Amino acid sequence: MKRQEIEDLAVQFATEGFTAEHQLAYDGWVLTAEDADKQAFTSMVDTCSELSLASAVHHFGDVQISPVVKSQVLARVKSSRLEPQLEEGIKLVRADGQEWINLPVKGGAKLLELSARKSDGFAVSMIEVAPGSIFPEHDHHGVEMAYIIEGDLEADGVLLKAGDFFRADAGTHHGEHVSPSGCRAIIMNANENYRHNTVKTLGAVQKAYRKIKGVFTTSNK
Repeated sequence: MKRQEIEDLAVQFATEGFTAEHQLAYDGWVLTAEDADKQAFTSMVDTCSELSLASAVHHFGDVQISPVVKSQVLARVKSSRLEPQLEEGIKLVRADGQEWINLPVKGGAKLLELSARKSDGFAVSMIEVAPGSIFPEHDHHGVEMAYIIEGDLEADGVLLKAGDFFRADAGTHHGEHVSPSGCRAIIMNANENYRHNTVKTLGAVQKAYRKIKGVFTTSNK
């Protein structure tokens, strides 16, 4: 693992604890980790502990923090983006926090799930399609809407370009979709037309694969 990855893992351990995925990454790393890297992990855990104590100053009085810990905390803060406190019910997805899901589409395509809360009745996502990709024909069990951001998409003999919008109601049928030069689009699907479980499973499997691949790639360097 790179030093930044080690520190990120330590922060996770010290603040929220390990999930099964984090534990898998840690177990794979610690078997071959150098002593210096293990020490870096321990130091960052200690830093997080000191920072937690510092946050209690306003409630429990003065807390003394060593100069070394202070410099570590300041460096960490400078390299991080501090988010404003959002009201409950508001979701923010930063560009650097997005996770794309590869779709089993001929030619290549990937999906970014922006919001898929079932209680809303619909899901909003962004899709990126590689040039020449083909989507198979399909039926709509609920409404589907799409806005083309860039590129092009041919649907049922109609070529859609950037700025175009289409809507397909429940009960309609789509033939093959082809993107001659590739495209990016915002898609909104009713729950009846969106495969929540399939997307969730694809995302989980691909995320776990990337994590495992990263652990073994790092350990073999």
